[in-house]
Amino acid sequence: MNTDRFKDYQKDVKDLVLGFEAMQNRGDSCYYDVDEIETIIDFYLETADGEMLEKSVRYAESLFPTSNEIRLRRVHLLCFKERYEEAHAILKKLERLEPENTDIQYALGVVYGALEQHRKAIRYYHKAAMDGFELGIIYSNIADEYTKLNQYHEARNYYRKALKINYNDERALYSLAECYEEEGATDKCIHYFVNFVEDHPYSKVGWYCLGEGYLQESLYEKAIDAYEYALAIDSSFFNAYLQLSLCHFLSEDYDSAVNTLHDALKYTDDKADIYFRIAEIFKVRNNFVTANIYYRKAVQEDPYFGDAWMSMALCYSLTGQHSAAIDAIGRAIKSNPESPTYLTTLAVIYGDSGDDESAEKFFSYVTSMFAEFDNGWLAYADFLILRKRYTDAINLLSDGLPECDDTFGFNIRLAYCYFVTGRRNSLYNAVRACLYEDNEGGKILLDYCPEMANDIEVMNIINSYRQETDSQE
Repeated sequence: MNTDRFKDYQKDVKDLVLGFEAMQNRGDSCYYDVDEIETIIDFYLETADGEMLEKSVRYAESLFPTSNEIRLRRVHLLCFKERYEEAHAILKKLERLEPENTDIQYALGVVYGALEQHRKAIRYYHKAAMDGFELGIIYSNIADEYTKLNQYHEARNYYRKALKINYNDERALYSLAECYEEEGATDKCIHYFVNFVEDHPYSKVGWYCLGEGYLQESLYEKAIDAYEYALAIDSSFFNAYLQLSLCHFLSEDYDSAVNTLHDALKYTDDKADIYFRIAEIFKVRNNFVTANIYYRKAVQEDPYFGDAWMSMALCYSLTGQHSAAIDAIGRAIKSNPESPTYLTTLAVIYGDSGDDESAEKFFSYVTSMFAEFDNGWLAYADFLILRKRYTDAINLLSDGLPECDDTFGFNIRLAYCYFVTGRRNSLYNAVRACLYEDNEGGKILLDYCPEMANDIEVMNIINSYRQETDSQE
């Protein structure tokens, strides 16, 4: 018998549950009073043992067929099974019998929330709060409902109320931080959590959420300090390691980013993800050999880690090891044969290796089978542009433009192709499209094709747009 499930329970609860299970195994029956059988049912509900929850509720109903408390446990069972309509029907009957019962009102709040009737859920949670019991949980639930209604200001108010009652409510802390993020109110987030950790300096989640606020404001040094405080409180706080590593990376302190991820390894079972993250840092630094050592570690942990195989393939290709690259991207495709990203990468690698025929075959397959995949069209266009097949690139981009969302990427390439082929009217239209689709369109266009800076007509269009934009501001 596995006794770990009883570690948070008193001996009397353990004895009741084990006695009930022994009775069930023997096929016997015995009498329990209402409080005892409710304790047994609640244990199975809290430990999410669906099979025994069903058996205990049925047994309770055989002993006390008219008990409203047992009927309420039937509601809990139905909610556990996500049969909310049935739960609602029972609760409305119970509400008519006991209109002041806050347990029934709380359960109605849960059910209405699950049925996406959020305002009714809020109303019933307020009724349930009238007895002053479990207010922290109720306030947090009310906040959840406001979050689902995208009313983040109201949600914040109730998460803060919940935290005044129980500052250790980690879910409320995370949810509050998410509300600030959704509102774009990172300054308020920082202000709240600075005060929170002053009052509760040993709250690891409080420090973590403060770090999140600083990170959103690109205040990396302050974010690093906050995450390090969280880890000083709990050295096994895995997510804090990930965010701390990200801050080091964004600060371009790559060695510290890698070292932090190494520290995180002992606190996760998903080592493949950590090795992948380390490899990505080395890839950014153009250290493709070391990157592939870590990609290899990742796929040894998880042989079906397609993105790791793909990134490994790109590193092999960038170092001229095209055969190894094709083998690696083949492993990625095997993990997900319908991934347009992997198939496009295969086409790119074939192109890099000089096998243009195979490259075009896969590019054509991707653009025909995954017409809405922007990167397939754009990678194919880059392949053609690199080979100075400008007319083919124009035709391809014109075909793909109506299918895709990234029209800016299409128009940048079209402008370049029109420029080098001397198609002036089409060039002017493409330049205007780039300017109107992105505030930085002119700069990006000139970075993509510096020669356009010497084209008077093109620069007149760009400068006129800038003047128009400045006057509007």
